[in-house]
Amino acid sequence: MQVEKLNVFMQSVESFFLQIGEKLNGVDTPYLTYNTTPVAFDYTGVITITGAMAGSVYVSATTVMLRDLLQALGEPEQSIPMLKDLVGEIANTVSGNARTEFGADFIISPPKIVAGVPPAQYLPKERRSYTIPFYWHDHKGVIGICIW
Repeated sequence: MQVEKLNVFMQSVESFFLQIGEKLNGVDTPYLTYNTTPVAFDYTGVITITGAMAGSVYVSATTVMLRDLLQALGEPEQSIPMLKDLVGEIANTVSGNARTEFGADFIISPPKIVAGVPPAQYLPKERRSYTIPFYWHDHKGVIGICIW
């Protein structure tokens, strides 16, 4: 994947927060990580990419960040299923917005939610991923992109 194309993911996460009436404190510079040591937090929403490109896009966040987001949304229920739904929704929105940049051949799956780091089926150990940190209030989340 070309580095210039990473902007669409950065803008997509900002758009998600704006849609829910929130604003990110910032999105950091993307950097390459080895898939043997990917960056992830408590809950991760993973989207599989097929079509003209293959791989995955994931969004990962801490439990505290997701609970605070639910509270900001006015959602009183903060159960683990709600946390998982929220991280999946963020991942789906980020990937869906990226689809507008990459076209109809950028086929995205429904989100798969995992605890912590996505397994090797999503992040092959022989490949590397771009990691994009983002910040909301005092919380840090990441977008991971492993597309070829």
